[in-house]
Amino acid sequence: MKRIPQMNQKRSSNHLKVQKEGKELDAYLCFFCNKVDTKNHGHHIILFSENGNTSTDNIITLCPDCHREYHAVRIKIDIGRFYFFP
Repeated sequence: MKRIPQMNQKRSSNHLKVQKEGKELDAYLCFFCNKVDTKNHGHHIILFSENGNTSTDNIITLCPDCHREYHAVRIKIDIGRFYFFP
């Protein structure tokens, strides 16, 4: 199982605050599987590492399982759509 890199130590407190706000706006509901959990992740639609902005407009909530699937390239996000690759 591929681990999601933990990059929090490199991110500002404002960045983490925006991720939390994004999850709160989504009521902690996973975008893909609809699981609700306060431990769900705030994921950047346009990746932070690819100069995605740090705003709630660029954050979706993903549960840890769907977040792993996304980074394993089994789920693809295209603005307004998503795809699953089994």
